[in-house]
Amino acid sequence: MLPSDNIMIVDTHNHLTKWSPDAGQTFEEMMQAAAAQGLLGIAATDHYDIGSMTPYGAEWVIDLPAYYEDMYPRRRLPSERQPGDPPGFLYGIEVGYLPEHKDRLKALIADYPWDIAIISLHIINGHDPFHSPEKVYRPSLSDTYREILLSITESAAEMTGANIIGHYDYFARYAPQDRPKMLYRHAMCEFDDLFRLMIRNNQALEINTGTIWKLQQARGYTLEEAMPDAEVLHRYLELGGNLISLSSDAHYTANVGRLIPETCAWLLKQGITEYVWFESGKPFHGSFCPSSVDV
Repeated sequence: MLPSDNIMIVDTHNHLTKWSPDAGQTFEEMMQAAAAQGLLGIAATDHYDIGSMTPYGAEWVIDLPAYYEDMYPRRRLPSERQPGDPPGFLYGIEVGYLPEHKDRLKALIADYPWDIAIISLHIINGHDPFHSPEKVYRPSLSDTYREILLSITESAAEMTGANIIGHYDYFARYAPQDRPKMLYRHAMCEFDDLFRLMIRNNQALEINTGTIWKLQQARGYTLEEAMPDAEVLHRYLELGGNLISLSSDAHYTANVGRLIPETCAWLLKQGITEYVWFESGKPFHGSFCPSSVDV
């Protein structure tokens, strides 16, 4: 459980069963879990993944007007939360980037009053790393991750309306190599180019604890080893980055806030004391210790 007396975090990336085909929690269940975890706030950022298919053959896209009508009236701004209030709730979306659909994706980000719009890469060259790893991964992790980062950089450049770059290390979850964690040394120039662009665009770097959990539970890393490569974070800071968002990427209530306290402690060791969330696209900064909200 989060020590809510000195760490209150806004978890900026989560999914609901009504809107995301791979999720298993209702809105009410997610909010109850957020309160139990001592979160300052939480966002629903359900999938809009053109080109991804559910096991039933349906595309992973949602009815955007219906989603707006359901989710937007539930908003409670974390920045306005008072003692005794339930956690704040933010209206968001996670857009899966595909270059052939970039105009459609730009329009949907522009057409709705999102608090948070995440742009993520789930598919590369038409292939999903979970279902078709043999078509995604090369013998060299460096070769694979350079290609991935080039695509993420393209998504950041095209989707300037997105305010968070989602799970840059997502593809490490499914790589066939024994030690698949994405490291700065795998693609130094590509990381630098991505970070410079994100900083110009005021786009946040997401630390996604779903990847940390996957590396620890399924890939043989200790919790400390599973944390993001410190060199990645240090380089981001060196280049002038100061927007880091935290997310559990929860699809089920048991995962809400998962590993966020441990990740906060690890970030503090790296000299990172603040994180960011967004309300109506505007950044708000919180401090790991003591808790505070600073516009």
